[in-house]
Amino acid sequence: MQWLLDLAQEYRNNLRSGLFYKALGGATTPADIRGWVRQLYYQSHNFTSLTLPLRHAMCREPQFKACFAKHAMEEDNHFQQLVDWMRQQEFLKPDESPLTVPATQETLALKAYCLRSILCESNAHQIITMNLISEGVSYDFFSAVIPKLKELGLPVGRYWQIHSEVDLHHLAMGLDLIEQCEKDSARGMVYARIAWEVATLYGQMLDSWSGLSSPGKIEPPVFAPELSRC
Repeated sequence: MQWLLDLAQEYRNNLRSGLFYKALGGATTPADIRGWVRQLYYQSHNFTSLTLPLRHAMCREPQFKACFAKHAMEEDNHFQQLVDWMRQQEFLKPDESPLTVPATQETLALKAYCLRSILCESNAHQIITMNLISEGVSYDFFSAVIPKLKELGLPVGRYWQIHSEVDLHHLAMGLDLIEQCEKDSARGMVYARIAWEVATLYGQMLDSWSGLSSPGKIEPPVFAPELSRC
């Protein structure tokens, strides 16, 4: 469905003009990207170790199950590659857990949407969410980040390179399996709504990363004493 690919491209174009990419362009030292690198752990871990294997495990339709299995297998250990890179570049101390910096609420909201897509929604919903939009946004992200890392004198290891190689392929994976329709049909409007929802959540997540020049800017919640006992 070319119209759906075009719509997703339009949303991705809008995201590339957002706050995150403006901040990325202005980064002049590795310290300027430390905040979002720590957030990237959550997105990478949630996507590759939780959502992709889960949707394969829950799927009962052979054609979709094979598609989901291939996607999960090709991204199996990506987040561990990121952790290794973070330690090598001292974004993460040798004995420090990646969880010591909490995820932004927007990052958690996107995770929740993806999980709901897998647990409650159709295979078509998952293809649009996890492939068409997520992989497209990921491709744009890494296409912009890799040159910046090189500019800052940071090595671009396997974690970064693999995304620039496979995300564009993963973007269209499964689109031929969902029911084809016209843009102005009832089903087409549902597909368009899903794409808009996911793109909006990605925009909010990236915006939440844009001002994080240091991980310490995210503060843990403070609970009233009477609530903390519950």
